[in-house]
Amino acid sequence: MPKPLEPYRCPFSISYEIAAKLSDVTYRLGKLSMIVKTKPGEEEAALAVVPLLEMMEVNLRNAQIRRLKEGDILPSVPLANELMKLVKKYRRLEPYNLEFLTTLENIIFPDGVPVRLSRRAEDFPYPVPMRAKVEDLLNGIFNFVNNANGKIHPIILASVMYFELVAIARYRKFNSIFATIVFKAALVKYDPIFAFTPIERYLKNRKEELDASFAACVEKSDMAPFLSFILTLIGKAIDSSLTKVDKIPPVKKPLVNKLLAAMQEGEYYSTLQLCELLGLKSRLGVQLNYIRPALEAKVIAMSNPGSPNDRMQRYYKL
Repeated sequence: MPKPLEPYRCPFSISYEIAAKLSDVTYRLGKLSMIVKTKPGEEEAALAVVPLLEMMEVNLRNAQIRRLKEGDILPSVPLANELMKLVKKYRRLEPYNLEFLTTLENIIFPDGVPVRLSRRAEDFPYPVPMRAKVEDLLNGIFNFVNNANGKIHPIILASVMYFELVAIARYRKFNSIFATIVFKAALVKYDPIFAFTPIERYLKNRKEELDASFAACVEKSDMAPFLSFILTLIGKAIDSSLTKVDKIPPVKKPLVNKLLAAMQEGEYYSTLQLCELLGLKSRLGVQLNYIRPALEAKVIAMSNPGSPNDRMQRYYKL
């Protein structure tokens, strides 16, 4: 019987099972994209950041989570603020670039990168490559995913990248954090609707099953068990987003559309100004029938979300 390969040496194959799961994921993703017609905002960014912080044993209080969702800065948790900035820029970033890892290092390890010197990583039970081989292996996997673009499905490539970043274990700890961020950024780059899926939360909560999939890969000397599991996980994350969207109260679309048609991109409006634009007199009526439904639909936003009743509050089009 051949000796099992160390994880970072495992090749990957696409079986019928994996192809079927990939097809199912893309179907569900298309369904979600037909329902969600807004851009991701502060709440989606916060829902991505909170589990990342928890993976690093940084637990926010409920009040702090609410503040993040409202777009506020947390002076006592600078890591949360930096991750929020990063997550909101996923669409504009290039996750398959080694410079992206450097950016993450500066955010996650502001006091210096914990370099792994031995063939063990704190958060990974399997032998990892010697430190001297890490840079070549990283260059190899980044070159592979870039060269395979257009030849292999982007979701598969993102999954392979996750697996390899954990298995190569560049750092003494938090390798799974780097893998999760690169994975999600690559998915959002492929399809922005992924920003609405709580993949980070599923990766955190299903860690035991994730570890079991790695063990199966080592036993089989093939990455297929992990790919099968990660596709299942992505499908569950999409399903949870579909369920959440279904629970959102219906928006008064004609009135919201009328409001959006009156507003100009990049302009900020007071309630009184919106009354004038709409040819209405009642500020309360505009708040209840136009502004509030538009905020719930996330097609407009407040200039000061931390103080909804601020008399200087302004609204702008997303």
